[in-house]
Amino acid sequence: MASEQPAGPSGRRGYHHGDLRNALIQAAVERARAGGPQAIVLREVARATGVSSTAAYRHFANHHELVEAVKEHGLSLMAAAMRAEIAAGEPCPDPGDEALRRLRASGIGYVRFAFAEPGLFRTAFCIGADAAEGEPMLIGRRQAAAAIGEEERLPGVPGDSEESYAMMSRSLDDLVACGRLPAERRKYSDVVMWSAVHGLSVLLLDTDLARLPDEIKADIVHRGLDVALRGL
Repeated sequence: MASEQPAGPSGRRGYHHGDLRNALIQAAVERARAGGPQAIVLREVARATGVSSTAAYRHFANHHELVEAVKEHGLSLMAAAMRAEIAAGEPCPDPGDEALRRLRASGIGYVRFAFAEPGLFRTAFCIGADAAEGEPMLIGRRQAAAAIGEEERLPGVPGDSEESYAMMSRSLDDLVACGRLPAERRKYSDVVMWSAVHGLSVLLLDTDLARLPDEIKADIVHRGLDVALRGL
């Protein structure tokens, strides 16, 4: 397998072609962790990985593609945090109570991920444009498509949503199945729950509310989820 050449005179060997893409993504993820989406600069990521910009462009056609890869990585970590929060609780014997428990736990996991990884959270939902193509990076494009049933009308959107969104959606479906949520009220409930947890995350990260003590932030999150769940 052919290997990439190092970017400079450091003497470091470059990555093999089969490994370089993941190495570039990991380097970009670390930059996003430290500084959010604006910290992802392709030439700097290439330098950190020990290869030339030319080598990096063999794996990512432009900055947009690299950011999209980091966004996917961030969303997968968010889903893992939500799964961990669900698994940490005690399952309820009643199916309706269990669906509500999982819905609440997934919401708490969502917000906790935002607090733990603010740079990746901001990157996962960033809005920007690729300088070369002018293609917008739409916030939550797949989630929105799943919620309004327009997967076929939105180019580039797969038939299933990200796992972080699907977990809440499945819990809502279970609430309908066991009779705890009227079927006529199921429509758009995904968006309502998503807006609750995402809105709490953004307000507590990026406004003056970020200065609040952690225990008050936690109380606000629990209160917000109480309101959203009772509103269902």
